[in-house]
Amino acid sequence: VSLKKDERTEDKGIDIVIVMDLSGSMKAVFDGDPDDLPSRPNVGANQRITRLETAKVVVKDFISRRKSDRIGVVVFAKQAYLLSPPTLDYQLLTKLVSKLTLRVIDESGTAIGDGLATAISRMRHSDATSKVVILLTDGDNNAGKVAPEYAAQLATEKNCIIHTIQIGTGDEVDVEDGTDWLGHPRYVRQRFPVNPELLQRISDQTKGQHFVATDGKALTDSMHKILDSLEKTRFEASRSSFSDLFPLLLIPGVALLGLDVLLRVLLLRRFP
Repeated sequence: VSLKKDERTEDKGIDIVIVMDLSGSMKAVFDGDPDDLPSRPNVGANQRITRLETAKVVVKDFISRRKSDRIGVVVFAKQAYLLSPPTLDYQLLTKLVSKLTLRVIDESGTAIGDGLATAISRMRHSDATSKVVILLTDGDNNAGKVAPEYAAQLATEKNCIIHTIQIGTGDEVDVEDGTDWLGHPRYVRQRFPVNPELLQRISDQTKGQHFVATDGKALTDSMHKILDSLEKTRFEASRSSFSDLFPLLLIPGVALLGLDVLLRVLLLRRFP
């Protein structure tokens, strides 16, 4: 027999902030079968799917799978900005993510630390059961004022978990570079450095997970694994809000049994 002790624990849900890289390297082509993605990215005719368009599709799919968790979004390149604080308005959040493009902010740098710090600051007063940051980036920290390691320390102090997803491997990739004389997109090869060791340290320090996504399917799978971990967190929180009444009910039962035995002994002594 069980009794629900406190429903508020479950109702508080999980606060999640998704931190998305909008630096110039996100315009690189992200190979893979578009059919492996939750939905078709919004790209023009003859254009290949980029890292950013893939990330947008996967993030929107992630949002659609949540029900009672507040979700926010931070975007960063050379600077970091809050796109939306944690909210339950998933429809608005999906629209905001859909409209994301490069060049909205200065794309000449990658301020991972600033992006993380902005996300963590939005949850400093959160009363949620769990606080989670999901970082999607394809680069190394080379801009901003906050060191990623310091941001991870802040997250630890605020009991905030950071999951890191590395997009790409740092190898040469195709990048759209104008059009040819027929108006078709022209591509050149470029290399964008990435720092897997840094991302691994961030996730390790905050008890999160680190993933490497080399194509759209791998990115989708990474987000689904994070979804699974969030459901486990929710289950643990819900389970802790129940208390088992069986031991409490057992005590009066044992007491009554003892009283019955005592009465039988006394009565047998008086009436042999």
